[in-house]
Amino acid sequence: MRRHIRAAVTVVATAFLAPLLTASPAPAAPVRHADDARKPADCRPALQVLASLPGSGGSQVKGLGPSALAVGASRGLPVYWTGTRVHRVPLPAGFTGGEVAAVNAKGLMVGSLQSAGRTAAFSFRAGARTVTLLPEGAHAADVNDQGLIVGDGAKGGALIGLEWNGARIHRRLAPPAGYALRSVTAINNAGQIAGSGEAVKDDESWSAGVTWPARKGAAAIPLQRFWPSGVPYDFWYPRDIDRAGRIVGTHDYTRLDTLTPTQWLPPYTTEREAGLLGERTSGTFEAISPTTNLSVGTALDSHMVGPFPPETAPPTQAQIWPGTGPLLALPRLSPKGDAQAHAVSDDQRVGGSAVDAASTPRAVVWTCALRQAYKP
Repeated sequence: MRRHIRAAVTVVATAFLAPLLTASPAPAAPVRHADDARKPADCRPALQVLASLPGSGGSQVKGLGPSALAVGASRGLPVYWTGTRVHRVPLPAGFTGGEVAAVNAKGLMVGSLQSAGRTAAFSFRAGARTVTLLPEGAHAADVNDQGLIVGDGAKGGALIGLEWNGARIHRRLAPPAGYALRSVTAINNAGQIAGSGEAVKDDESWSAGVTWPARKGAAAIPLQRFWPSGVPYDFWYPRDIDRAGRIVGTHDYTRLDTLTPTQWLPPYTTEREAGLLGERTSGTFEAISPTTNLSVGTALDSHMVGPFPPETAPPTQAQIWPGTGPLLALPRLSPKGDAQAHAVSDDQRVGGSAVDAASTPRAVVWTCALRQAYKP
């Protein structure tokens, strides 16, 4: 699988901080949406900066739970936040790092731990003395409100998809016939799962998004569109799925080094591309809210399409899409700092990371996000 790691930043050591900061005014007036009617009465637009663990390295929010609960990583360690206060997830003996990838509405967290030559999937609840390691798991990617967890492991050198119920394997997620599994990324409250696969036949190969129906034993379904005739330039990476079965992710057109935010709607016979942010030439979708069709991700630029020279490209930008109309930008923490969005909730919180004036990636939450979103 091609993995894109762009806009690397130099980080510096900072002390333990717990501020609540508000971003500078956006370059353009915020765009109002009908979705504003669904926000809580006390919703106030702000860019909250969450505390970091001591040491060097960045922090990022990967998931949002009830109230002011957020989860992610700080300084390479799995953490969660209550408000802006950071809390470590206890590491079992032998593990040195990791991240919390997701949290459900009941506060159950899941993620992955790392040690030399090993990764392990885990679940955790605030206040517990230790994590629960998930059998055969290397990574836990998501958890729904029923407590079903999805992720992957490895067997015989091949990736295998897994769904856990508590601390036991509930089912194994076989890819569609003729495909090898490439990722398992999300599960909704109905039990429907999203991921990706890749097929190879003779000298031809192609990529497809994949969904597994909630019914145990049901066969996986490739998401259209894909190229079984052997056009190798298109790769599809579903990232999240909402309660209505809407799947969001990214289309990677490798021939031009372009990423496009993508949505698949049931019955998944085609894909819908949301466009790009302003004049940016690439972008991703990383998450969709459970019920309100808010999608978030990151805008960036292609090294082949431009701008030229590549070093003139602006920093990455967190972006949000209300399901119709253009993609909208979310404010940066510093004018020349990267910003990325990884999670979104029904109450318009968006979680991610933003680089501060000292060039350190900080874990952030945009509250009442649509009220501070703007057209660049």
